[in-house]
Amino acid sequence: MHGFFQKLGIEAPVFIGASDGGMVAQIYVQKYPGEAGGLILISTGGMDANTLKSLKKKYCIAPLLLWYMKHCNYEKLKPKLIKAGMRHIRNESAEEIAYARDLFETIFKDYKQEKDVHISGLLADLMNQKPVTEADFAALAGKILLILPDQDFFSGTMQEDLIKLMHNPQISYVSGSHLSTVVKAEDYIRAIRAFLNHQ
Repeated sequence: MHGFFQKLGIEAPVFIGASDGGMVAQIYVQKYPGEAGGLILISTGGMDANTLKSLKKKYCIAPLLLWYMKHCNYEKLKPKLIKAGMRHIRNESAEEIAYARDLFETIFKDYKQEKDVHISGLLADLMNQKPVTEADFAALAGKILLILPDQDFFSGTMQEDLIKLMHNPQISYVSGSHLSTVVKAEDYIRAIRAFLNHQ
């Protein structure tokens, strides 16, 4: 990403990262201090030591699952992956649940095994990164938006740890689960536009 921005002459990019993407954005800010123009983190956790420890415990079998994903009959695995994605449903309406299921089925219809292995490998890589600290985000004080669902995959404790990392963040809470970025996209877009318009 850094090379991409340099090639295009983009200075001070504003990162919008959801879930794993929000964690990647934090790593970028840590690795290239003073080069980001802002952060919009959605449905994500902090890359702090506490959260990484919790996630490592939760994903202790990740290397085994990654190996299986590389060697299994991927077409037979797809229905199980869709089912796993649907486990993020909390209090969504019947219409939103149907939309989420249709979305997963559409995505996985032409999804390739190599791509899923690559994306799943990213999560394993994230677990091995150097933890971020409050100091990494000091230069972005007042330039950070956190959009947090009230029933997210990332626990309330993880959300609190994320907030503590950031300096004077604007926080927008959204009703829903980890899937609300998809089924309630308008709520997120509205919050992002309002934040960017005031920067």
